[in-house]
Amino acid sequence: MDGIFTFLFSTRAGLAVLFFGGIVIIGIIAFVTEKRTHQMYVDRGPASEDEDGWIL
Repeated sequence: MDGIFTFLFSTRAGLAVLFFGGIVIIGIIAFVTEKRTHQMYVDRGPASEDEDGWIL
């Protein structure tokens, strides 16, 4: 176990593994949360003419 920590935090290759692994993990989390959001908020198409987007 000590060898793994030494590799990850003491070498350039280990730091690269941590960096790119973090990017992959964040990408997976973003993909999953985007899928959930897309299912919750469905696109309802273009707005009708009487909907100008302003709340009065």
